[in-house]
Amino acid sequence: MDDFTTYRRKNGYSDKTIKTQNNHINRFKSWCVAQNINFEMITYSQTLQFIDGERARGLLNQSIINEINSVRVYFDYLVETGNIEYNIIKRIKIRRSDKKALPVTLTAQQLEEVYQNFANLPEWEHRSDRAQQAHKRNVILVGLLVYQGLTSGEVAKLEALHINLSECKIYVPATRKSRARTLKLQANQILPFKNYLDECKPASYLFPPKKHTDMVSHIIQQIRKQNPQITDSRQIRTSVIMNWLKSNNIRQVQYMTGHKCIKSTEKYRNNDLTDLAVQLNLFHPLQ
Repeated sequence: MDDFTTYRRKNGYSDKTIKTQNNHINRFKSWCVAQNINFEMITYSQTLQFIDGERARGLLNQSIINEINSVRVYFDYLVETGNIEYNIIKRIKIRRSDKKALPVTLTAQQLEEVYQNFANLPEWEHRSDRAQQAHKRNVILVGLLVYQGLTSGEVAKLEALHINLSECKIYVPATRKSRARTLKLQANQILPFKNYLDECKPASYLFPPKKHTDMVSHIIQQIRKQNPQITDSRQIRTSVIMNWLKSNNIRQVQYMTGHKCIKSTEKYRNNDLTDLAVQLNLFHPLQ
């Protein structure tokens, strides 16, 4: 597979991915040998038989999809090198039935309650000066989750210079998974931001970049004490996006979320339509 390895490296595949693909391809070839099938001449129906066999072994759909994708890359290579004329594997489509569903959506009012409940925690929850400073910082972070729908990775990259209080805006830098964008700050975010910037005077990053994931997890645990319906930060972000889709067009929401691909935004709208259909089926007067 030396030439095939070179082909994949030229197409941006890592050595780790290449190793995984080799395992998938060898599994596929072994099955073809056992079935007395020339794998280069395999038919559509025979490929479906392979998939049925993998399901019978107990593999989840996503695992089978990964296998088929590896085989597809190999057949692309065979087409490019002139060994076969057509990549039959490209016709194979497997439904992602085991894909995780989006979490239960919170309304804009529920998100507002989450923020207000956290911001107005009683003083005995944070008696020391250090605890009070941490709470001021955490109130800002919760606001960024429930109003701007930021991820923990985006929160970690925020710097003091990204906050423009005079224009009530925040610049969110790009990450490996998201695009940069400028978002509006809510009115009740301005004073907490001003106090935090004036008192703590962060030199660069707003929050400790190496501990942002643990910090967000700890805050979610605090939030759940007052709001048991909250599961994780992903639920909050999903809710923010779903609510944005109700009052903005999908391209606007794509920008606000930082999604690189419109399909990433569309899945939230599709999930919303699916939930609506379920509700109609449950409560339709003819049911």
